[in-house]
Amino acid sequence: MVGVLLGLVWSPCVGPTLEAASLLAAQRKDLGSVAAVMFAFGAGTTLPMLAVAVLSRTAMRRWRQRMLSAGHFGKVAMGLSAIVVGAMIVTGVDRSVETTLVSASPAWLTDLTTQF
Repeated sequence: MVGVLLGLVWSPCVGPTLEAASLLAAQRKDLGSVAAVMFAFGAGTTLPMLAVAVLSRTAMRRWRQRMLSAGHFGKVAMGLSAIVVGAMIVTGVDRSVETTLVSASPAWLTDLTTQF
């Protein structure tokens, strides 16, 4: 998951560098420079990811029990909220709650959320 997020964050920055190196490689111009840029780019992106991997593994070992208990609390909370929302829908209370919330919200917010 960290890798996916890191890829999304880095993709705007990576594009111009890889594009320039790929273009030079495709034109067979200065292949030594292309190789050096690709190597430097690979090393520069590998080292932070390696550091994140090592630190996250250490943190996961240290915080595992706390995260498991938080996950259990989250499951119970989500289950209870699903039961409450289901009961509200069956009894029709959800409509009055929605009416109250729409009446209390500013007009610009209602316009924004009902625009599409």
